[in-house]
Amino acid sequence: MPNNTTSLQSQEEDVEKTSPQTSSDIDVDQVSLATSESERIAEKRFLRRLDVCLMTWAWLAYIIKQLDTSNYKAAYVSGMREDLGIVGNQLNYFDTFFRIGYALFLIPSQLVLLKVRPSLWLPGLELCWGVLTGLMAVATNVKGMYAIRFFIGVCEASSYPGIICILCNWYTPAELASRIAIFGTSYPAANIFVSSMQAALYKGMEGYGGLPGWKWLFIFNALMTVIVAAGGFFLLPDNPGETKVFWLSPEQNVLSRARMIRVRKLAPTVLTRSKVKKIFSSWIIYAFTAAYACWSFSQNSNAYTILFFNSIKNSDGTAKFSVPTLNAIMIPGYFLQIIAMLACSWACGRWGNRLGWIVGQEVTLFIGAVILSVWPASFGLKTFAYYILWLSNAAGPIMIAWMADICPSPEERSIIIGVSVTFVFIIDAWANILVYPTVSAPNYPAGHKVAASYSVGCMAFTGLFWYLERRTRASRELAFEGEQEREREHEEEERSKERETETETGGGEKA
Repeated sequence: MPNNTTSLQSQEEDVEKTSPQTSSDIDVDQVSLATSESERIAEKRFLRRLDVCLMTWAWLAYIIKQLDTSNYKAAYVSGMREDLGIVGNQLNYFDTFFRIGYALFLIPSQLVLLKVRPSLWLPGLELCWGVLTGLMAVATNVKGMYAIRFFIGVCEASSYPGIICILCNWYTPAELASRIAIFGTSYPAANIFVSSMQAALYKGMEGYGGLPGWKWLFIFNALMTVIVAAGGFFLLPDNPGETKVFWLSPEQNVLSRARMIRVRKLAPTVLTRSKVKKIFSSWIIYAFTAAYACWSFSQNSNAYTILFFNSIKNSDGTAKFSVPTLNAIMIPGYFLQIIAMLACSWACGRWGNRLGWIVGQEVTLFIGAVILSVWPASFGLKTFAYYILWLSNAAGPIMIAWMADICPSPEERSIIIGVSVTFVFIIDAWANILVYPTVSAPNYPAGHKVAASYSVGCMAFTGLFWYLERRTRASRELAFEGEQEREREHEEEERSKERETETETGGGEKA
């Protein structure tokens, strides 16, 4: 182990001497060629373990988060509305109070994550919100639900940004985009699961033990959350080179840090005032937050699709779709979302052109939002428009991977992700009430027009991000070339002096 530590220290010193490339510039294949066959085999073995343990837990944990975040919508159309007497825009406030708690605690939680072991902090918070989810089954009025939703938001605040930061700390640029995309599929997978589970619970558990089916949804969600949280204490790794998880050997622990050094990712350090000032004086945090926020705001356009199908009536005024059908009818959209995310992330990793893949996805959302803004009479055309709104969800993971590639510092990535997600939640906490009021569902006067505008904003700010990155990279390469030229001139001067000294010494000896 002492030899390994010395090796890592020397590698860290080498990182400071390397060219100022961003990590996205690194040719990973060339790096691999510099290692032996046995080292490549060892790294593949390490990567398999990392995927099985870290990715599996992250995927399940985020599924649980999505279940506990959105289950109230399925409960709403499954009897909770009548049982709790929910009227007007009160359903919107379920989301508002959650977002307020989320926004208030997100950045503080990210800062805590820089000092406290992730394997304790993230599973601990998940355990807390699991208990709170169970309490939703015993709430007797809307105000009690508001309080519980606020504290669930507080506990969930570090889940998404925290897991994203951990993935950025453990995977190389060549590996990261696909992992974030796979992680991202947990969102639609969770919605498929909650829809299927609510349909089954409504059918099989309605009235069991004297409880309505929607209460059983919260009870089952709580049990699943506690189980996954308990697994996190054993499966979630801390920082590369420092983690104590049982599934990594000491040699693999050292390898985890060496991999990050190889792609010029820095180890966690103390977050100083100068570092914070540097982060907020960079264009990255502003361009990324603008692009990411517009993308996230545009995704709200598909959040209330179930209310559209719930509004469809037969000629006699009765509901066209039963409660189980309402919960099941969303599943094709979620499958489209999963397919689009995996396909776009794979294609982006295979052929590059992040800008093109993000813009292409936002174009599909723009088309769907424009159709819904017109609100045609055709039920089929509106259904088509709602479903194509699901095709743009991979843009976010591609953006995050892009930002992580050009930010070597974990503190920088943590703050940028924290600021951007906090900004989104602060705006969403009140904007959705105005843009998507429940009383105006499903033909929102402003909602679909605003979504179309956000998609245009996302494309514009992503283009700005692309331009600024290229300009920064070009200036760095120019500065590096100038530094190399100065070093060559200095070396030539030193050699000239050495030759002159040798000549003078030789002449003196002859005399």
